[in-house]
Amino acid sequence: MKQIHLILLMFFLFLGGCAQSPKSPVQGQATLNSLNKFNLWQARGKIAFISSDDRQSVNFNWQLKNNKQALTLSSFIGTQVLKMTEFAHHSEIIVDGKPYTGPESGPLIERISGWQLPIKQAPNWFTATRLDNQYETDNNGNIKQASWQDEQGKQWTIKYQRYRDFDGLTLPARLTLSHQDISIKIQINAWHFDTQ
Repeated sequence: MKQIHLILLMFFLFLGGCAQSPKSPVQGQATLNSLNKFNLWQARGKIAFISSDDRQSVNFNWQLKNNKQALTLSSFIGTQVLKMTEFAHHSEIIVDGKPYTGPESGPLIERISGWQLPIKQAPNWFTATRLDNQYETDNNGNIKQASWQDEQGKQWTIKYQRYRDFDGLTLPARLTLSHQDISIKIQINAWHFDTQ
């Protein structure tokens, strides 16, 4: 009889301990909260633009500083293909040494290069931290798929194939964006964050 009481006591103590354990935030929330303290990030990797009749692959160096983005695309031998810089009231793209300007980065990139890239929302989808309410998460709380409409009214879907730990933050390492017959595959090899 004492044995049964002892087992029941241990069982209730175990349940009590579980009930008092604070709920940990999911990884995606933790990453978002951590990213809020950074005002500068930089990522490097490879990007492929794929359509029904074309495929182009380049290396990229992508930066966010003071809510403005800079993106440099270069060939695999190091030749600069495109350089985009956002300023307070306009964006500038340099291709073949010639500058082009426009009010928005995405439409400007498409007009000059033919590549569609939803760059205005990139600080959110690129880091997989905030994508409105149209997203699905995995068991770790990381976004695995999301969809949204860009400023031109185009509907985009994004799938995150792989996450990696970068300096204590769980961030995308491989993802694919798609719009109609267009796919953009991104492989991120390095992230760097700064609070300066």
